[in-house]
Amino acid sequence: MAKLYVSNKDESVRMFRSDVLERFTHVHHTVPLILFVPLVALMLFLTYRQGMGIGRATLLFAVGVAIWSIVEYVVHRFGFHVSREAEIKVQDTVDELDPEQPALAAITGLEQLRYFVAHGVHHTHPNDTKRLVMPPIVSVPLAILFYWIFKAVFGPVDMLPAFAGLVTGYLLYDMTHYAVHHVRPQTRLGRYLKKHHFRHHYMDPRKNYGVSSPIWDIVWGTLNRTVGAETGPDSEEARA
Repeated sequence: MAKLYVSNKDESVRMFRSDVLERFTHVHHTVPLILFVPLVALMLFLTYRQGMGIGRATLLFAVGVAIWSIVEYVVHRFGFHVSREAEIKVQDTVDELDPEQPALAAITGLEQLRYFVAHGVHHTHPNDTKRLVMPPIVSVPLAILFYWIFKAVFGPVDMLPAFAGLVTGYLLYDMTHYAVHHVRPQTRLGRYLKKHHFRHHYMDPRKNYGVSSPIWDIVWGTLNRTVGAETGPDSEEARA
């Protein structure tokens, strides 16, 4: 059986020439928890203050989580990825960079630049611990946008638990993404999600767009079940 070797080394690449801009591209994986767990708690507290029944609140919370799972898949598939040719060109360009040479000065073409900034930097350096979660400069404006969308769709009361569910789904996504790259899974589900995501990285980036769940890959026919994607060079479960 063919196996892929996947380095666990925490390697990075410089994106910007400016030290100030470069600093904003590095985010510790706990930052989303610090920012958004209090927001979820506030939404649930306001739900309680509105006197909403636990059954209705739970249902709306679940709807919010489900909406996030769709958003996660759609954005990853259609927003983060571009043509395979452009993605390969980005990888080749980054591979040829000298240490400390800013990647954005070497990458040409709007499609390649958009891909690298949005997602390509993660594919060229998938084990960079500081580029695995969404930076606040992106996540906070998106949270504000979705807040107003949910308020318009669900109304000022029902949107509270639904929005809490959406944000919880986002946190599950970010924490799952960090874990599959840097935590040795102890459960069958954890091992499955790790292999599922590594098949996207190391076998076929046109498959397995879901990170926290494979459900939409199953629905839309983008699930890769191929055996052979390692979960790390020291992974016992991958060698089993």
